Amino acid sequence: MLFSILYEICLLLLGIAYLPIFLYQYIFKKKYRNSILKRFGWGFPVINKGDRPLIWIHAVSLGETKAVAALVKSIKTEFKNPLLVFSTTTETGYVEACRSISADYHVYLPFDFGWVVKSIMKRTAPDLVVLCESDFWYNFLSSAKEAGAVVTVVNGKLSTRSQTRFLKVPFFAHKLFACIDLFCLQSNLYRKRFASLGIPQEKLVVTGNMKFDGDYAKLPANQIEAWRMELGIQPTDPVLVVGSSHSPEEVQLLKLLPQVWNQFPKLKVMLVPRHPERFNEVAGILQKSNVSFRRLSQKTGENQQASVILIDAMGLLRKCYQLADIAIVAGSYTSKVGGHNILEPSWYGVPVLFGPHMYSQPDLVDLVREYEAGLQVSLEELPDVLLDLLQNKERSKSLGDAGLRLAGDVHGATNKTLLQLKETALHLNKAF
Repeated sequence: MLFSILYEICLLLLGIAYLPIFLYQYIFKKKYRNSILKRFGWGFPVINKGDRPLIWIHAVSLGETKAVAALVKSIKTEFKNPLLVFSTTTETGYVEACRSISADYHVYLPFDFGWVVKSIMKRTAPDLVVLCESDFWYNFLSSAKEAGAVVTVVNGKLSTRSQTRFLKVPFFAHKLFACIDLFCLQSNLYRKRFASLGIPQEKLVVTGNMKFDGDYAKLPANQIEAWRMELGIQPTDPVLVVGSSHSPEEVQLLKLLPQVWNQFPKLKVMLVPRHPERFNEVAGILQKSNVSFRRLSQKTGENQQASVILIDAMGLLRKCYQLADIAIVAGSYTSKVGGHNILEPSWYGVPVLFGPHMYSQPDLVDLVREYEAGLQVSLEELPDVLLDLLQNKERSKSLGDAGLRLAGDVHGATNKTLLQLKETALHLNKAF
C-alpha cells in the first residue's frame, strides 16, 4: 500500500512538472488534441468478452505499431478467436494502428494513475497482455496481473539510459518487472541489460527484432513510374529521401544540400517529417530557406519543378523509399531521438545513410555495418558522401545490394515470438 501511494505521488509530481510543456505543445503545436481526454479513460469502450479470450496489445508509437503488425496477424490466426484490444500512446501510433492493425478495439493507453487504470482493467479482464519494446507502467502491469493476465514483452529492448535509471532504484525495478512473465528480446545485448536488473534468466528469451518481419510490399514498376510523374520527378532525376525527420534536422540538412545541388541541380529531395503536427512547421522552414518546394497535398501540376517535395501525409515513407536512389534515415542527427529503423530502405535495395546519434538502435547499426549496407556519417561529411554516391553508381549499387542480402537474412522473429507466447501461456495454465 505504501509503495502504491508513493508511486501515485511521484506520478502526480511528474505530471505537474510536465504541465507547462504539455500546455505549450497543446496550444501552439496542436498535439494531444485527439488523445488527452481518452488517456484519462474518457469514452473507453464497454467490452463484453463473453467466452472469448481477451488479448491486450500495446505499442507506444508509429514504429512499434509497425513492428508488431505481423505478430497481431499471427495471433488472430493461431489463437482461438481472441478479442483484440490494441492500444497506443501517441496519436501517430493510433492513426497507424487504425490503418494497419485489425483489432476489435483501438484505444489510447490510459495514464497510469491507479484510479484510471484499475477500473479499466477490472472491466476488460485481459487474459494476455503484450507490450511492444519498452513501455513499462507499474499500475497497468500490476492491475493486469491482478486481473489474471499473462503479461509479456515482445521485441523487447532497454537503453543504457533506462538501465542506469532502473539500477538506481532496484526496489522499484524489482516490483515493476516482477509483473512480467516473459521477455522476448531483440538481442543478447538487451538480455544482458535486463538480467543486470535481477530478472530471472528463465524469463529472458532472445527471439530477434520483429521490425524485420513487417510488410514491405513492393510497388510494380508502372506504379512507381506514375508516382514519379505525379510528383514532377523526371526519369533521369536522382532522388534523395529524408525519412522520419525531427527538429532541427530539416534546418541542418537544408544548409548542406546546396553543396550537392551545385553539382546535381536535378536532384529531388523527398522530405518526410516524423510527426504530422510538424508539417506546417517544416513548410515554413522550407519557405524561409529560399528552396523551391511543393507539398504533396498541393494540386497535381503545381510547382512541378520543385527541388524539395514535402510529404505531408502519413503512412507513405516506405512508398517514398521505393523512389529513392539514396536514403537518409533521420532522427539520427539529433541527440533527443537516438535514431529510427535504418533497415527500412534496405528492403528496397536503397543505400542508407544515418547520423551519429543512434543510441536507441545499436543492433541495427551493427547489422548495417556488418553487411556494409549503409554508412554512418556526420553532418559535416554528409555533402561529400552524397556527392560520392551520386557520382559512383557502382558503390551505391554495392550498398543497395548488401541491403537486400541483409533484409533477406533477418526474417523469423515473429514466428519465434509467437511460439514463446504460446508456451508461456500454456505453462501458466492459460490456453489460447
